[in-house]
Amino acid sequence: MKIKILIFLLSLNASISYADINDDEIQTIEDLTDQVLATKNLAKLEPQIKAQIQKAQPNVQKLLKAKDIEYNDSVYLHNYAILTSGYAEYLLEQHCTTLSQPFQELTEQAYFALKKRDPKDTIAINNLGLFYAQMSVYYRKNIDPTPRLNYLLKAEQLFETLMKLQPDNEEYEKNYYAVLSDKLMLLQKYHRDQNEQKRLINILKKTLFHYLSDPNQAFDAGNFIILAQQYFKYLNQEDPKLAEKWLRDNQAKIEAVVNKNRKQTQREKEFLAEFYALLGQTVRALSYLKQLEFSDENNTEPSSFENEPNLANLRLNPEYQKWFKQYKQDYAAYRKAIPKVCKINQLETTQDTLQ
Repeated sequence: MKIKILIFLLSLNASISYADINDDEIQTIEDLTDQVLATKNLAKLEPQIKAQIQKAQPNVQKLLKAKDIEYNDSVYLHNYAILTSGYAEYLLEQHCTTLSQPFQELTEQAYFALKKRDPKDTIAINNLGLFYAQMSVYYRKNIDPTPRLNYLLKAEQLFETLMKLQPDNEEYEKNYYAVLSDKLMLLQKYHRDQNEQKRLINILKKTLFHYLSDPNQAFDAGNFIILAQQYFKYLNQEDPKLAEKWLRDNQAKIEAVVNKNRKQTQREKEFLAEFYALLGQTVRALSYLKQLEFSDENNTEPSSFENEPNLANLRLNPEYQKWFKQYKQDYAAYRKAIPKVCKINQLETTQDTLQ
């Protein structure tokens, strides 16, 4: 889930200074925010970001304590929150979870102040929701899913608020459904809260059925495949025969989406492997498993394949056994190569930045 709406902040230009924040300070933080939003790797900007966050502390503390925040001050605070959230995310990417936490808290403080100033500030609400959703991604490898679920719950509540404020906003709706889908994925994976799973399915299936009613309409093919996977898993828990019937009844529509010229994500390939395994099409199922690649964002534990009932038809197949043996070896080598220790110089700690 990528932060997209933040770019709208760039249109919030300040003209008059308040709370002792002069025009140069406002322009400086806006310029750095532009750079942060325009780059995928913050390593080169790290010194500037840290210096700006530190320099901003006196102004920010005044704004957090103020009874009222003027518009231009809110612009300053919006840009500050983008810097702290971006840096918090960067630290997590560097496996510096402990150092990231204070910057996550600074981000929350800034957005809470903006929400207090204007409970209908959709930019602040949306950005904070996206921030929580993005933070949840970095806890995807936790054995305990609770931290990630907590972030997703916070994001869900914020996007629900946005849907009430602007029910026709397609971007907010898309973000809302993405968060619900991630939450459902975790609950299904860890076999938690069947009632909540049912509630989420009842919300998400409306979109799935809308897709199925007209496969020729414009829609996100990736989301369609994921929704199909989640709905099938839900049906499979309730009634395996009904689930298999639903899958066969909708086989042509699902394949029509799959056959479009597009690159599938790892998550989609895993579903398609299960899809074709259930349909008895072993060769096609194996072809999707063999396409799986390792990356920091996408890699599945071998135990997930061992415990996946939808792949039961493949387990005695020599080709599957050969693939799985190699996958386990490659997975172990990949995980071993990932740096697990924070590499940030300890002289450049969080406290140094905030003092």
